[in-house]
Amino acid sequence: MIAKLQPNRVRRTYLGGGRIDAFTGGSCLSRLSTGETPVVPVEMPMPEDWMASTTTAFNGTLEIEGEGLGRLEDGRLVKDVVGTLPILVKLLDSDERLVIQAHPTVPCAKRLFNSPVGKTECWYFLPGTAPDACVYLGFKPGVTREKWKAAFEAQDGLLDMLHRIPVKAGDFVFVDGGMPHAIGGGCFMIELQEPSDLMVVAERVTPSGRRIPDAKMHGGVGWEAMFEVYEYEGHTFEETCARYVRRAAETAAPHTDAQERVPPVTQILGPELTDKFAMWRVTDGGRVALPRDRAVAVVTDGAGEVNCLAVKKGDRLVIADERQLAVIGGVTLIVCS
Repeated sequence: MIAKLQPNRVRRTYLGGGRIDAFTGGSCLSRLSTGETPVVPVEMPMPEDWMASTTTAFNGTLEIEGEGLGRLEDGRLVKDVVGTLPILVKLLDSDERLVIQAHPTVPCAKRLFNSPVGKTECWYFLPGTAPDACVYLGFKPGVTREKWKAAFEAQDGLLDMLHRIPVKAGDFVFVDGGMPHAIGGGCFMIELQEPSDLMVVAERVTPSGRRIPDAKMHGGVGWEAMFEVYEYEGHTFEETCARYVRRAAETAAPHTDAQERVPPVTQILGPELTDKFAMWRVTDGGRVALPRDRAVAVVTDGAGEVNCLAVKKGDRLVIADERQLAVIGGVTLIVCS
């Protein structure tokens, strides 16, 4: 089965979402114009689209039952049709820097959050990412729990303890569980992660002035235990980039002259970094053998067919019980499994 998905916008504390509207040709407010009740109220920004999600969102004290759960184009919940997905895939658009945060490893998630999964994640940057975009990733050498906690309590100097890494469309960044990070303003990306919304947050106020609820900051584990989520292993800038960053030329071969073609299949993420999930870029004539019988895909450019289903730029797809994908026509697809 391959099926198209409804928009599934989710509230977050940071500003953004316009690039998602432009990319998909829709709007997070489109249901208001038809007189339907929106899935979530709009008093908070909705800068993310959770594709095919079977994971509920956590917003501290601002919970809405079922927020985050994806639906097929016909309105049925994804989880009711294909069961629980082992991944969570999002479109994410940031108009401001996100607050510094970290997500648990699997052992930490089991110990502190009573969860069988953590939240290792990765980012693939799409066209529309701003020329000056960046992310902040990983501790610099010499950061200890004591120093990090002191900076947290003072709410001063936190960002200086992380590496600032410029990014552009086609770049890829991997984020291990436990790594502190912050997505900068102007980033438009596909985020692939373990299926959870577990996190701890190091900043009390967003750059635009929104106060983060306490429960969102410590993730429900308490102020002291939240510092157990971070992995206090610092690396140099060069070490961090070599291990976790893949530049555009490595993730998708661009056209260099009129005679060259982009390879029909490029594996962006494979087992060299993680066994939790994988990512491919597939173009006309590409075929992918999926390692799982569940996958999520987004059409990033053009129009064509995926296993005989007509698709176009901005379509989001859920794939179940199919282990081979065949892409034809002038279409580019990012596949996550």
